[in-house]
Amino acid sequence: MKKIPHISFLIQLLTVVILTSCSSILSNDPPLKIAISRERKDVDVRYSTWLAYQKPMKYINLYSIPFEQVLDSLKTCDALLLTGGEDIYPGLYGKEQDTNRCGDFNLYRDSLELMLFSNARMMKMPVLGICRGLQLINVAEGGSLFIDLPEDNNSGELHRIGDEDWSKHFVALSKETELQRIIRKDSILVESNHHQGIERLATSLQSIAVSSDGLIESVTGKDSESGFLLAVQWHPEWAKRSDEPSGKIAKLFLDEAEKYRNLK
Repeated sequence: MKKIPHISFLIQLLTVVILTSCSSILSNDPPLKIAISRERKDVDVRYSTWLAYQKPMKYINLYSIPFEQVLDSLKTCDALLLTGGEDIYPGLYGKEQDTNRCGDFNLYRDSLELMLFSNARMMKMPVLGICRGLQLINVAEGGSLFIDLPEDNNSGELHRIGDEDWSKHFVALSKETELQRIIRKDSILVESNHHQGIERLATSLQSIAVSSDGLIESVTGKDSESGFLLAVQWHPEWAKRSDEPSGKIAKLFLDEAEKYRNLK
């Protein structure tokens, strides 16, 4: 008489078949679509190159799109990345008298990114800010910036050497935060190139990392119901591809983008 397989074996076999089928279906999903406020021209240091190293994705450079089409383009995306660049116009945070102490600024870009951030938050879309992106988020939420860190915060050349050279320094991560949880370290070595930074933190934001001069180096939103929000003052996209903290930040952002897409 032919032996009938045990019921538990059949269940296990069926589970494997279902999981395999699901994996096959998921592997055919289209790549994530990331909105980048302004992408670099240099291929080697593009934000999209940094992200794509972690997970298949495509992107839209929103800065290159006609203004009246930008919000429609944003709605087709799974997450928003606010990138580095020029100083933010100081009149936006009550320091118009200090304009002559700034470097270059771009009023069009300020308006564009403030609109993008506001609409992304209304849609509960994941947002990641890098360098200027962190500063813009703080300003958008009602905070203010140091105009010049060496002069206003006695920071010397901790965050930028001279007028344009990159600096490396350590950042202490606050314990029991998502950033510290994914990186699994109390401090990391980062690369930065900026002379401005958060002076007064917006009340809606939480500081989750600082440098040795007390400057806030990373923030997240206090209201988790408004969607994923993370910003860092340094440039993780400049790090080597083998740099684990940099890769983990990119992966976290893309994982959140995937969650958002699945809920749309």
